[in-house]
Amino acid sequence: MCMLNNRLSRLFPRLAAAAVFCALLATQLSPPANAQVLYGSIVGNVTDQTGAAVPDATVTVTHRETGATRTTTTTPAGTYSLPNLPSGTYEVRISKEGFQTFTQRDVAVTINAVTRVDATLNVGTVTESVVVEASAVTLQTDRAEVRAELSSRALENLPVPPGRNYQQLFRLLPGFTQPRNAHSIPSNPSRSLQYEVNGTVSASNNVRLDGATQYNVWLPHITAYVPALESIEVVNVVTNSFDAEQGLAGGAAINVQIKSGTNEVHGSLFEYHNDNKTKAKYFFTPPNERNPKYIFNQFGGTLGGPIKKNKLFYFASYEATIIRSLAAGLYTVPTALTRQGIMTESDRAIYDPATGNPDGSGRTPFPGNTVPPSRFDPIILKLVKLTPMPTNPTAFTNNYYSTASHSFDRHTLDTKFNWNASDRFTTYFRYSYLNYDQYTERAFKELGGPPIAGGGGNPGKGFGGTHSGTWSMTYVFTPTFIIDANVGVTVMDTNSEQQRLNEKLGLDFLGIPGTNGPRRFEGGWPRFQISGYTSLGESE
Repeated sequence: MCMLNNRLSRLFPRLAAAAVFCALLATQLSPPANAQVLYGSIVGNVTDQTGAAVPDATVTVTHRETGATRTTTTTPAGTYSLPNLPSGTYEVRISKEGFQTFTQRDVAVTINAVTRVDATLNVGTVTESVVVEASAVTLQTDRAEVRAELSSRALENLPVPPGRNYQQLFRLLPGFTQPRNAHSIPSNPSRSLQYEVNGTVSASNNVRLDGATQYNVWLPHITAYVPALESIEVVNVVTNSFDAEQGLAGGAAINVQIKSGTNEVHGSLFEYHNDNKTKAKYFFTPPNERNPKYIFNQFGGTLGGPIKKNKLFYFASYEATIIRSLAAGLYTVPTALTRQGIMTESDRAIYDPATGNPDGSGRTPFPGNTVPPSRFDPIILKLVKLTPMPTNPTAFTNNYYSTASHSFDRHTLDTKFNWNASDRFTTYFRYSYLNYDQYTERAFKELGGPPIAGGGGNPGKGFGGTHSGTWSMTYVFTPTFIIDANVGVTVMDTNSEQQRLNEKLGLDFLGIPGTNGPRRFEGGWPRFQISGYTSLGESE
């Protein structure tokens, strides 16, 4: 093993050098119509009035929101390509001596997409110009992939269920199953949705946030971080014929881009409210119970603008989600007669375990299906004393209706800084943060039991934070030699603590050896599972 490690250590620098060389060579030889996960491209053909190619024409594109420019020239075949362009609206200007200048405005460029702008130059002087204010939408002819796009306008204006998760809109796209909630709050504090695409498993989807893969490492079929809806610029979805750069996807490659600042200050404020007046009554709620409490508030705002015009820009988004609700559920607890050892409500005979053979045969039933008090275990008596009485005395199962409060507070922050250092070098940095607190009571309060249905999954207190960051840069050496780099990281820190975790209830209160350990997470109740009844004590 040591020899193998030494060989690998000597071989690694050579492999790294070879990888860099291959990457640079691929950059040089890449076809002009390629797009990038984090950027878009503008390509086109330039011809004269006869249809002949116009070589050496100067093509300049200007990013309308930030003033950034890029320039290239047409090839001998009259083609041009401007890859690695930040998303936004561009003005395309094409000029050559002896021809009128061609200008097309409002050219939309989005991530992982190729926008085609073909131009016909008329004979004339450079000072003369032909301006195209808008063009008809054309079919996608430069890429073979099957893709869809959710713009910020669609995200903000289409109806989205409370929570305003952009993944809810995947139900509008072909090939997607209905997105649905998954797992408890501590396991999934972003409340990411689970879905399948084109018959593949849900874990085969790859979601990137500004290039940083958002896999939840414990649960790869959901994402670790979901940004606020108001902070999203565009969601690009590819479901078939992926480019190699997409990678790590069998179902869908989904690229989410956070908004950037521009030369104009822009922002928004929002608040969304929902309560129990819009909710249907829980099916198993007793007739005399009113619709359970449910209050949902989500509010926040965005702000973006220039730090230095045409050079340095900022964007920030804050969102708070506050939920207060009454969780409720039906559970099965012993009836008043059962607690006294009187099992006459059951149609089965109750056998004396002290009789018969070790394999259970030959045992005799208790007379009258009644267990005498002398046979009661003192530990069980402690549990029975803490177990609540049925709320429906006439029912043998599902006879206890339990309610408790549930709270969930979540705060998200998305920030982004863009720097146009020069016409050759651009870079940006994004940092996103999520913080949450959740509290869910158990069905039997002090005795524990399962978390009350609708209370967020895990019993007790959940808390933690998620950090996500991306750094990206692009340097244009020549119009045909461009290097871009992207580094992303996502870190989840999530916790779940059951109630009464600081107490050694199994050891000190019940007196059962080995039920609690020295470490804090080994405290609390042991678990008691009795066939036909809701479990007592620790449930998860």
